[in-house]
Order: sequence, then C-alpha cells, then structure tokens
Amino acid sequence: MAISSSISKTRERRARDEYQLGIAFFHKKQWRTATRHFSQAEHKCSRDDVHLQCYKAWHGVSLVYSGDVSGLNLCRHAAANENIDATVFQNLALAELKLRHRKRACGAVKRGLMIDPKHRGLLKLHKNMGARRQPCLVFLDRNNPLNKWLGKVTYRRAKNAVARR
Repeated sequence: MAISSSISKTRERRARDEYQLGIAFFHKKQWRTATRHFSQAEHKCSRDDVHLQCYKAWHGVSLVYSGDVSGLNLCRHAAANENIDATVFQNLALAELKLRHRKRACGAVKRGLMIDPKHRGLLKLHKNMGARRQPCLVFLDRNNPLNKWLGKVTYRRAKNAVARR
C-alpha cells in the first residue's frame, strides 16, 4: 500500500514538473515546446489526478497556438469534464478566440466565471471581449426597434446613475 502511494506521488510530481516547464515555454511563446511538455504532463499523471483536465486544457491551447486545430477538441473535452478549475475554461476561451469562435468563447468565459467569479484571467477576457448586455426583451430580436430603443434608454439611465455617485 505504501509503495503504490509513493509511486503515485512520484508520478504526480513528475507531471507537475512537466506542467511547470510547459507554462514557462508557453509564456515565452514557444508553443511547440510547451505542447510537448503539457503532453508529457498529461501522460505522466494518473487518470484520477485532480490536475488532469488542467494539463489537457493547456495541451490543447498550446496546440491551437502552434497551428494545430485539433487542440480545440482537447480543450472542449477538458472543459466538459471539469467542475473545479476555472483556468480550464480560460484556456478553452483562448482557443476558441484564436480560431474566431467568439460565441463559444463567450460561453466558456461564462461557465468559468460560474465556477470562480473572481478568476483574474476570465475577468480580463470578459472585459476585453466586450460582452454585450442581454436585450431588454429577450423574446424579440436584438435588432428589433423596440429593443434598441429600450436598450438606449436603460443604458443612459444606468450611465447617469453611475455619474451621480
């Protein structure tokens, strides 16, 4: 029992080391090298490792940044199996944006913020993407004249209320 525990700890440590190297190369914009390290981290960790989906997401986003579209599926798969780490959704959003899937990126940011509303990376993405407010009357099209007029009125009212403070 103790031997298998120490073996799994060693595997987790090796996976974590590969992950750290991958992060370093990713920030240096050396996407292919980062991809190799994230792949190694993913393969070295056990299937019940808490960080497995994180490694998959980083592997996927580095693949997308290096020009391999298949990385998007890795990110989507990691996000589908994640309920704890909001960074997985940040990576999915980055991959979606890189491939110009803005609507899906907005969905990923929204799901990530539901997990961690204070996640810096997701908040920064949300701000930079310029997410729209929901239309006043959701059952009408966004371009409906009534929706446009109500949107302008409520926007002005909210803007004036903030200015008074």
